[in-house]
Parts: sequence; C-alpha cells; structure tokens
Amino acid sequence: MTNQTILSIIEKYRRLLFYIHGHPTRGLMPKGQLCYIEDPTSLTTHGDVVHPCIRYIEKGFEGHKWWMVYTPYYNGNDSLENPRLCYADAEEGTPPIKWSFYCYIKDTPLTGYNSDPTMLFVDGNLYAFWRECETPSTKRIGCKYATFGCKIHNKKVIQFPEPLLACGFCKEDPSVDKEVCPSFIVINKELRAYAMDFDFVPKFIQHIPSKLGSFMYRHSMFFFFDAFGIFKHEKNNGVAIWNGNSLEQRFVYTKTVKFSGVSKLYQPWHMDLFRDDTENDGKIYAVVQSSMRFADICLAWSNDGEHFHFCKKQLLTSRSICAYGIYKPSALIHDNRLYLYYTVRDSHNYQWNKMFVSSYNWSNLKRELDL
Repeated sequence: MTNQTILSIIEKYRRLLFYIHGHPTRGLMPKGQLCYIEDPTSLTTHGDVVHPCIRYIEKGFEGHKWWMVYTPYYNGNDSLENPRLCYADAEEGTPPIKWSFYCYIKDTPLTGYNSDPTMLFVDGNLYAFWRECETPSTKRIGCKYATFGCKIHNKKVIQFPEPLLACGFCKEDPSVDKEVCPSFIVINKELRAYAMDFDFVPKFIQHIPSKLGSFMYRHSMFFFFDAFGIFKHEKNNGVAIWNGNSLEQRFVYTKTVKFSGVSKLYQPWHMDLFRDDTENDGKIYAVVQSSMRFADICLAWSNDGEHFHFCKKQLLTSRSICAYGIYKPSALIHDNRLYLYYTVRDSHNYQWNKMFVSSYNWSNLKRELDL
C-alpha cells in the first residue's frame, strides 16, 4: 500500500470526524500557485522548502520588496535544515512566485541541527532568527533548544552571540518547550516574541520505565492515534509571550495564554504573525498550522496582543487544495489582499516539500470569517 493510498484513507476518515464535529472540510481560499526557488544546493536539497517566512517591505531593502527565509528539509534530513534568505520582485497586485537566492543565514552545526526560521524588518534593518537543537551553542547555555538571531547587511550575516529565547527542554522542565516556531513583532513600539508552548512527553510516559517509555514515544502507533483523532502525544499549552528591549539581547518569558475557539481535533503546531497596517486598533493576526500532522491552515486573531481566538472556518484544507502534508504557513496583507504561502508534500515524491501561494481579497475574507 503506497503512502498516497494510506493518506487517502486517513483523509476520508478525517472528513467523517469533521462532519461529526460540525466543521467544514473545505477552506475559503483557493489552491495556490506553485513557487520556484533558486537553490544553489539542489543536488542535495532537491529544491525542498519548509517553514517559509515571507515579509513585504514597502520601501524596499537592498533593492527588493519581497523577502523570504526558509529551510530545506528533503526526506526529513535535519542536517539540511539550515536557514537561507531569498528575495523576489513582482508587479503590483500579484504575489511573487519566482524567488532568487540571496545568502545563507546559518550553516550546518557541528552537532544538532537548525530549524524554524523567521524574520522582522524594523528601523531600516532586516533581522533573521532561527532555532537550534542540541548544538554547541545550546549546550553551552544548558537547554536543548534556543533561538538565535542576526542582522543582514550587504549579504553579510552579523550573528548575535547570545540567544534571544532560551526555554526549550531546559533542566528545570525537560519535557516542555516554550519557543516552538517563534515569531517576532513590534506592538505599540515594544518588541515581543510569540511562540507555541508545548509539552512533548505525555504524563503517563513520564511515570513508566524509561526504556519502555522511549519505545512507546518513538513508535509509529502515535502516528495512527493522531491520524484517527484518538490521541496526540504532544500537548499545546497555548501561546508563549516574550518581551524584549532589543533584538540583540535576550527576551524575557512572561506568560502562556491558551487559544480560544480551537476544535478538539486540532493541536495548534506552528504559526506566523502579521498585521493589517490600515487598522489602528493594534489587532494581531496569526495563520496557524492546526496540527503537527494532517493539518489545516486556520486564522486566529487577538485584539489585546495576548488572547488569540480561532476563526471557525479554515483558510485551507487538504481537501480544498487536493494535496497532503500541509506545513507551516506565512502570510501578509498588501493592497487589501491576503497572501498566504504554505508548503505541501509532492504527490509523487512524499519526501519533497513544495511551496505554493494563495491570495484572497482581505475585506471579503474578513466578512466570511465574521472578523
């Protein structure tokens, strides 16, 4: 039985679950256009794209307005997951689908791996951030995960020596990670970082012999429990909020706030934040990958910069785009259109992730979502 056949069976079963829970099975946005990314390492990375973060800079940066940071992840190979920066140009009213390579952000570490890149343009400077797992830098500070940053100027990457976020699987709480998929933003002239707060080890596993627990944790049975809506071994505790005074210094964790309006079928996994610059009320929006596996893309919003509420209708589902393996999205608003970038698995080669972009009139979308 092929992966495509298995996924098709799971998808039909999940449609039944959606029907039982009263959820639509189709998203509001149309299937997107395939994007083409210049890849100087295509022999090893095969043009693979995951975890894109897209930003539009109105006045441009180093001659271009559209910028993206992403990582390759072909065949689930952590050693390839090193962030790189790209740029694009497009006619007004259309999203770019062709991206040019600009520079590497971070190379493969001696041990461990990189992941979860993101960006922020502020005060005329472009900053990029990424997570490191069990690298020499994280071991030095006593955490399994930590988020580092840099400033880009004329293709030079100026890395900051200390982490900005450092609270992933630390000695104090070795099963909790409060900085999954971080996103940085400026709110009322103050710097904030938002990330998913996860408990990755189920409580019952923590109370059984370590060897048995390790076997159960890694066993594929969790995949099928997740697929059929029975049990998810990871638990989303909500959105972790961090405050900072500088993008070159460590942020301080302040609190974790739970999502509201989330379906019982979802366990929010990754997200990306954006603003509507025509609104002056401080509202923040988030495009959210609904689960680690078998995901939809949903929209959440916050009026106070803390409490995020899920919209009832999804933006994209596997059924609406006829593709499986939806992964972390990125979004922005430009000229009253929402541009949504996301990745899916190739239908013929399930190890290969491709990036697509969908767009929708923002005013119409807000009406359909009752925003």
